[in-house]
Amino acid sequence: MESLKEIKNIISNSNSIFLTTHINADGDGMGSMLGLGMSLEHLGKKVFYFVPGEAPIHFAFLKNFKSINKNLDEGKFAEIFILIDAPNIDRVEGFTFDLSAFKKIIRIDHHLSNENFSHVKYVKVGYPSTSCLVFELIKELDLPIDKDIADALYTGLLTDTGSFRFNNTSEVAFDIARKLVLSGARPYYISRMVYEMETLTHLKLLGLALLRLEIVDKIGFSYITQEDFKSYNANENDTEGIVDYLRKEKDIEVVLFVRELQDGGYKGSLRSKNHIDVRKIAEIFGGGGHKEAAGFKTTLSKEEILNIVRKAIKDEEKNCS
Repeated sequence: MESLKEIKNIISNSNSIFLTTHINADGDGMGSMLGLGMSLEHLGKKVFYFVPGEAPIHFAFLKNFKSINKNLDEGKFAEIFILIDAPNIDRVEGFTFDLSAFKKIIRIDHHLSNENFSHVKYVKVGYPSTSCLVFELIKELDLPIDKDIADALYTGLLTDTGSFRFNNTSEVAFDIARKLVLSGARPYYISRMVYEMETLTHLKLLGLALLRLEIVDKIGFSYITQEDFKSYNANENDTEGIVDYLRKEKDIEVVLFVRELQDGGYKGSLRSKNHIDVRKIAEIFGGGGHKEAAGFKTTLSKEEILNIVRKAIKDEEKNCS
């Protein structure tokens, strides 16, 4: 816990803090960032929130959502920079500030990484969610967790464990979930906001992805094109969660879901239900993530991507046999 104590000391001796998370922010990135930010504001700190690209609107129910990407010109003069739920700064697309201008750089995360830009980090690889680490940091700061902070952190925990279904759903997950509920988190409300408020556009893209789903050797593959985005007046956020729906098919062990980018190439998401480590596959394309869930971007065609993924899976299965 030495890193927690060091982070506590850094925060205690600063007045302004810049918080950010990864591109295409998910529930854990958003919940962890907003939960920590609200806690820091209780300490009297000036907090700036930066989400690369567009902040996902389906997390607008979380308090302080409207503070995201505001007053960023002032934010570049903050004393402390905290990267949340991301293995490296490359995942913060569109960030143009000079990192050397910050007095201290902190990283809080549960992804495997060899980054060396942070001065101090609080990382537990394989932990249920980054929001669990933020929970521990808030406790170290001796701050209370009100219902708004509890909602934000529970959102991160709920989404990163797949509603407590994924392999990272440990005793820690249930213990912290219980404590967050006791602090005011609303499981039913949060579940409804996250999973039952989809747009018609999202559902139509989901339908397309399901129609295109192919399964070969227990590998599921589907895609969304730029033409699809234009046809339904959709954007990247409208594809959030589709890959996790595709993985429900009973015969699929690994899912590859790609979306065509406006400037060419594809963004890919990988999910695994067995021993295959999709993080290693994502790293082939310069991406990363977890053993069971990972992502990447590439200029290759979708056919080339699929061939590389299939070969990587066959190679890993040979090594395991």
